[in-house]
Amino acid sequence: MSTSDTQFESIKTELKRIQSNCLYTAQGYFEAAKSAEKWGRLMVFIPACVTAISGFLVAVKVGPGVFFSGLGAVAGAIAATAAFLGSPKKAADHLASARAYTALKHRVDTEISLMTEASDLAALEARTRELSTDYVRITSADTPMANRFYEMARQRIQQGSAE
Repeated sequence: MSTSDTQFESIKTELKRIQSNCLYTAQGYFEAAKSAEKWGRLMVFIPACVTAISGFLVAVKVGPGVFFSGLGAVAGAIAATAAFLGSPKKAADHLASARAYTALKHRVDTEISLMTEASDLAALEARTRELSTDYVRITSADTPMANRFYEMARQRIQQGSAE
C-alpha cells in the first residue's frame, strides 16, 4: 500500500468517525429534547390544572377550603418554578444541538460520497480538518445531556429506527 493510499484511508477513516459521532450524538440530543419537552409540559400543565381545580372547589365551597387553597398554592408554585427554570429552553437547546450535528453529518456524508482515490489528498485533508473543527465547535457549545439519552440513541440506531 502506497503512502497516498494510506493517507486516503486515514482521511476516510476520520470522516467516518466524525459521521458516526454526529449520528449518535444527534440522536441522543433528539431523545433528550423529546424528554425535556414532555417533562417541561407536564411540570407546568399538571400543577396548573390542579391549581385551577382547587380554586374552583374553593369557589363553590366543596370540601375543606383550607386544604384546597393550600393544594392550589403548592401546585401553582410548582408550575411557576418549572416555567421559571426553563424546561422549554432546555428542550430547544437540545434540539438545536441535534440539528447542528445532523447538518454536520450530512456535510460529512457528502464529502465521503464525493471522495475517490484520485481526489486531491491535500484538499481532502484540509476539508476533513475543517469538518473536525466544526464538530469540536458544536461540541463545545452544547448543553450537557444525561447519559441515558446516548444509550437510548444507540438502541434506536441499532434497531434501525434512526438515521
